[in-house]
Amino acid sequence: MPEYTMYDVLFQSAFSFVACFGYSIVCNAPRRELIYCGINGFLGWLIYLLVFVPHGQSVNATLIATMAVTAIARFLSYQREAPSILYHIPGILPLVPGAAVYNTMQAAISGNILSTYSNALTGFKLAGAIGIGSLLILVLPYRAFEFIPRFHKKAKQKESSSEE
Repeated sequence: MPEYTMYDVLFQSAFSFVACFGYSIVCNAPRRELIYCGINGFLGWLIYLLVFVPHGQSVNATLIATMAVTAIARFLSYQREAPSILYHIPGILPLVPGAAVYNTMQAAISGNILSTYSNALTGFKLAGAIGIGSLLILVLPYRAFEFIPRFHKKAKQKESSSEE
């Protein structure tokens, strides 16, 4: 397990922000939502590293980070009045097990069957952690994310009542 300093964790999280921000641009997310997509990716990778570094268990870290990303996406969806998938997909992007899939293919091409199965199993576990972590939060009722009232909604109500 590699040693990480807090500088390394913040540096990687900042690049996660950039990657999620860029991915959101490519996927034509609304301009006003791009920063929130990047923040969700930043927080997801930060939580992943903060859980992974002390314990070294990538599956548990992926599960917890995915749950956090999904909860943040649902909260942003309520606050910003936009679909939660707008924040969810870019936020999960850094957690996708690309290295495990790459290592699986590399081992398969070189004929190393044991390493192929080991890497494939790791990739499946990480993908399963993403799926389960997302589902655990997505099954919660939408009202669970209404704990902070919408500020701009109250302003709209005051404007409409003053016009009458």
